[in-house]
Amino acid sequence: MSRLNSFNWYALYTKARHEKFVEDNLIKKGIEAFTPKVTLRRKWSDRVKLIQEPLFKSYCFAKFSLSDRLKIVAQQGVSQIVHFNYRYIPVPDEIINSLRIVAENGVQLDPYPYLKIGEKVIVRRGPLKGVEGFILEKRNKNARLVISIDVIESSVNCLVDVDYVEAA
Repeated sequence: MSRLNSFNWYALYTKARHEKFVEDNLIKKGIEAFTPKVTLRRKWSDRVKLIQEPLFKSYCFAKFSLSDRLKIVAQQGVSQIVHFNYRYIPVPDEIINSLRIVAENGVQLDPYPYLKIGEKVIVRRGPLKGVEGFILEKRNKNARLVISIDVIESSVNCLVDVDYVEAA
């Protein structure tokens, strides 16, 4: 199967504050889409409320064939498919799966500066089993694990028990 017809995850750059809108519309059209979200506590003058916001501002991920790229870009709210030098770079399935696992387990995520250095690891046990990333630092029994998305040059970090981590 040629790359043009294979289904891969790609990062979509969206209009400001359209991440969830784009995700919902793609899913309604039968296209697998995912926008990692973080729950934040926002305080107004009269109340405090928990709200969900996209982890990566103006980005949504979608799984599609490049032969369908015009249909994707035509979706309301989509500005473009992230590309470099006219090449569309797929996001590895492992990265999307890792983001889904940490999101489903309610792990506190924080945006983190993009990192490409460090030891690549995989979590082998516990609720984050299967998550791949890089160790940023170790403190006692915990390690700060960074999951990087090369295509959008963004990363997130979370704490993980060092006993559950091994070199990938």
